[in-house]
Amino acid sequence: MNVNLSPEIEKRVNDELTAGQYQDVNQFFETAVQYFLDQRQRNERRLNALRRIGRAVDAAGLYERVLVPSQE
Repeated sequence: MNVNLSPEIEKRVNDELTAGQYQDVNQFFETAVQYFLDQRQRNERRLNALRRIGRAVDAAGLYERVLVPSQE
């Protein structure tokens, strides 16, 4: 796999490598991709939880009673 990076991103990657945070560029990108995938999975779980909460709020009739300001 070949990846083309902008000069700014390439410099930041090289800075991380120079700082000794990673053994090599492969370890850096494996860590970065794993973090991205984990974060996306967490976000998907959060979104699904919010959807379940929304359905429960709707089913209980709480949206109209609690969240919508009355017109009185």
